Amino acid sequence: MTEIKPVFPESPRLTVTAVIVLYRIAPAQSPALRSVMAARAELGTERTGVRVLLWDNSPAAGSGERLPEGVAYFADEGNSGLATAYNRAREWAAQHGSEWLLTLDQDTAVPSDFFRKMATAAQASTRYAGIGAIVPQIAAGGKQLSPNWFQFGAIPRWWRDGYVGVPSEKVFAFNSGAMLRVSAIEQVGGYDPRFWLDDSDAMIFSRLHEHGKRVYVSGDIQVEHEFSMKDMQQRMSSPRYENALLAETAFWDLRMNHAAGWERTLRLMLRMAKQRLRGDSAELRSITRQALIRRLFMSKRRRIEEWMQATKGRLQETETRTSREPKVSVCMAAYNGGRFVTAQLQSVLSQLKRADEVVIVDDGSTDDTVQRIEQIADPRIRLLRHVKNAGVVATFEDALRSATGDILFLCDDDDIWAPAKVRRFMEVFESRRDVEIVTSRVRMVDENDRPLPDSLINRRGRFLTGFWRNLYMNHYQGSAMAIRASLLGRVLPFPLHRLFLHDAWIGTRNDLLGGKAAFIDEDLLFYRRHVKNASRTEPLMRQIRKRIDLLLAHIGHAIRSTRRSQALLNRQPER
Repeated sequence: MTEIKPVFPESPRLTVTAVIVLYRIAPAQSPALRSVMAARAELGTERTGVRVLLWDNSPAAGSGERLPEGVAYFADEGNSGLATAYNRAREWAAQHGSEWLLTLDQDTAVPSDFFRKMATAAQASTRYAGIGAIVPQIAAGGKQLSPNWFQFGAIPRWWRDGYVGVPSEKVFAFNSGAMLRVSAIEQVGGYDPRFWLDDSDAMIFSRLHEHGKRVYVSGDIQVEHEFSMKDMQQRMSSPRYENALLAETAFWDLRMNHAAGWERTLRLMLRMAKQRLRGDSAELRSITRQALIRRLFMSKRRRIEEWMQATKGRLQETETRTSREPKVSVCMAAYNGGRFVTAQLQSVLSQLKRADEVVIVDDGSTDDTVQRIEQIADPRIRLLRHVKNAGVVATFEDALRSATGDILFLCDDDDIWAPAKVRRFMEVFESRRDVEIVTSRVRMVDENDRPLPDSLINRRGRFLTGFWRNLYMNHYQGSAMAIRASLLGRVLPFPLHRLFLHDAWIGTRNDLLGGKAAFIDEDLLFYRRHVKNASRTEPLMRQIRKRIDLLLAHIGHAIRSTRRSQALLNRQPER
């Protein structure tokens, strides 16, 4: 288990909307609301940026109570579930300028110093690229329940009490007590309405990882939580338990690996034995038995089809509300590009919509690059600065992780974009939903914008996909590429301290995983050749070494995955 090292300076205060979902309980009786108000008061007026939204799913909702200042109330008598509540709360948070959304169950009491410590964690988290969530540690009866990670992608494991940091593993956490960045929730498409009640937290964290987002674990915040699965006989009705198992099976089928499926099957077997020993009702035991039969004797495809059909109505209800125009994020790695960066940004910004963004990570420039960027003063520009030089590959990774768009354009600080570049790329992405990468031809220019003869960078006008073809001759030119944000989880982290660059890794990794790429046979980038280029023609022996290095990186990745799968066969799940 490793931890990500910080690369950015710390910054700003906490602004958060806390949403508390109520069900058959008055607001004043909710431990969550009482504790949130106490924690907000403890934070102090000078640091208060906490709003509260009460979402009431009760059948006869309607608060006649006088609510405290800064607390809003919404009644949802149709009980559309947690996913709808959180999605609507995210919209409300964005309207009120909150950077974070805190999700809470009605019976989760947070400690009095909760917001003060969350504010500290939020400030510390800005030192890392792409933080999508901050989570406390949650326990029940002295046992850690959340957050967790999956060893070998299958066996749940927990961090030690008090752990604080950004793990390299994929973090999963409970909804209650989790604080998610509003822009990250929007980027991943919000909470999945098909997981309207159970496993909505597992799905949202899975989506965060899919989009390259990281999770900050704030183990200095300890929260006690009543977990209904630990006392099913008293706290869980049969319909509720059946829904929980259906959602769990669907999530594991959709998002987890085969080994995780075996682990779930074994877990159901163990649960059946425990239920019999505890004397749980015959109805609960029957639901567990049916879930086990489905896992053993029904194909994965059939299980997914049945679940999707059963939840189709919930998805259709929210499609019109959540549909929006794709957002573009231009991701630039900047380093001592002061001479060219203004012209490059002008060529980019002229093609973007108001909701789009340019994410620039400056890698410790020693010239006037930062000053020139700041002089442009365009609100669509987000400038992040490394504390010290980290290299072009790490800088691009941080820019991509920090982006909030649906389509991510890779951008150097010294080129010029053709006027139709964004439009042409977006036409391909929108017409071909199966394509993960789009790239184009480039036109060579010198330091003074004068045309140069064509180069092998265009591969004589041919673009070929396929792992072995691109291992032999890379056709993926980074500054001429754009990718879907949902590809990030499959290509990050980039291998560092290697001879090859990030574009070769993205392209060959996508090829290896069966992803599709499209080529636009138009000169949509003016590629500048000068003495400081990060990519340039290299001696033959270095080119050979680079290809061997790239192959070894992929082999190493495959070997590590195979060893983990084999090791799993000799391990028992932690219970």
